[in-house]
Amino acid sequence: MAEVDVLIVGSGFGGAVMASRIGQHVRDALPGRTVMVLDKGNDNSGRFDPMSLGGPLNEQGNRFRHTLDPNYLQDIGEVFTDRDGTFRAGRPSMNVVAGKGFGGGSLLYDAVSLRNPASSFELTRDGRRLWPTGYTRASLNPHYDVCDAELKVKQMAWTDAEVPHWQLCTKRDFVFAEGCRRIGATAMPLKLADDKDTNEGWWNQGQRFEGRQDLTKNYLSDAFDAGVLFHSGCEVTDIVPTDRGYGLTVVDRRGGTPKQDFIEARILILGAGCIATTGLLLNALPAFAGERGLDPNLDGPPIVLGRRLSANGDYGAMGMVGPDYELDVEGHKGKPMSSFTPSFWKEHRFILIPFYAAPMYPALGQFTTLLPPEDPHALGRASTGPKRQSDGRPVPSWGRGYKERLSLFSRRMMTMGCLAVDDSEGAVELGPDGRTEVRWRETSAQTEARWSAAVDAMRRIYEALGGELFLDGYRFDGAVNTSHPLGGAPMSDDADHGIVDPNGEAFRNRNLFVVDGSVIPAALGVNPSLTIAAVAEVMAQRLISGDGTEPLTSRLA
Repeated sequence: MAEVDVLIVGSGFGGAVMASRIGQHVRDALPGRTVMVLDKGNDNSGRFDPMSLGGPLNEQGNRFRHTLDPNYLQDIGEVFTDRDGTFRAGRPSMNVVAGKGFGGGSLLYDAVSLRNPASSFELTRDGRRLWPTGYTRASLNPHYDVCDAELKVKQMAWTDAEVPHWQLCTKRDFVFAEGCRRIGATAMPLKLADDKDTNEGWWNQGQRFEGRQDLTKNYLSDAFDAGVLFHSGCEVTDIVPTDRGYGLTVVDRRGGTPKQDFIEARILILGAGCIATTGLLLNALPAFAGERGLDPNLDGPPIVLGRRLSANGDYGAMGMVGPDYELDVEGHKGKPMSSFTPSFWKEHRFILIPFYAAPMYPALGQFTTLLPPEDPHALGRASTGPKRQSDGRPVPSWGRGYKERLSLFSRRMMTMGCLAVDDSEGAVELGPDGRTEVRWRETSAQTEARWSAAVDAMRRIYEALGGELFLDGYRFDGAVNTSHPLGGAPMSDDADHGIVDPNGEAFRNRNLFVVDGSVIPAALGVNPSLTIAAVAEVMAQRLISGDGTEPLTSRLA
């Protein structure tokens, strides 16, 4: 059995920040104490764990590849879904894409680094403010500043002689901006975690080069330099309270043959990602009974843990730009995201972002299709199907017509995504086999109205460019797809409405912390990575300094 002082499970935007800050503090103020990071994925950076599985290092010194090879994609990401199976056509479902390996979600993200709008901090439910007291845009701004510096966040630009080429928007963004202009909206360049990028694109399959700032290049690198221990290929399956702290059953796959270990930690920090962390806590419920219960409902099924999962209003669609429009989209070139429109935020609480999606995904009907809808103006879950041919049969996703449509992918097709303030209608649950699953059983009228307004805006943009909006997955089979899940183990001012307090510590379990997207209590409506990191900065600072909580030094005395 191994014993460590501070154990961090997961290395995404929450876990990486905590590893960096705590690791540096322990090195400087608590020599001899051990800090360890576990991740069930591999070390594709090639730096942190020499025992990590994976292929040979490339010429850049890492294992990242620019490929859609399914085996590689399964190595850097995973999909959580319901018991009916991933992307099973015709069944309303929820599908969540999450990162896996050192760097967590930063391996798959497009580096968009937007600050949470002030209004999103003020969301309420049943008259109660969802964010804990003290969390506001103004209070978080200094921590956003720290994250911007650490992640090398840069403002993109349309054209500027003094801005380097890698900091400019793409042709896709100019097409999107013109479509916005024609319907009375305004497009703006994004802020990205990017520095001197080679601008070759393909960011969301792992980045071989140094430009795009995944977490292995900043926070995790700082943690490693501070002496934090990194173990890849180690999946936590069980957590139990012990006299010393917390015991974890871990399956170590680094040797090729899985080996089960037991690790005991005085301080346990869960940062495995929104879905995985919530699943671990759900699985641990029986071991945390009575006064140490993890959920406000101490004697029955959870009423907060796993409930109110947000998809952050994610909604993806694809469409065709008309043949007479003068510019090619060339969506595959440059950065996958570099502009957005905030024009609909004030009235509808959503933004739109054009982005690059590899043709494999819409061709397989995942989040969108390449088919025209039967009713172009249909709105709502499972509201329409593919357009019908003269013989009454649906337009097929095969044959000459489909092949010709697909041949126009790089020149005429453009993908858009909506991020909105949803009502957190999802749930994280354990399936019959104990596997972590996600559900989206129904959509509230408020969320439906926002998504409908977003779909209508996207349709009008495509049509303004002489084209059309294709049939998306939500209007076809009702599937909700997200790569920005939030909630499941939310923070709160009190133990009746949350799993952890504003410092990230479990209400009835000293030295058990949660620091990833699961603590975010409501949808943001913008890409969440920067906010998750900023909240983790707050929690790390409070733990180290003892601001409003017991300091780390005392906890490890």
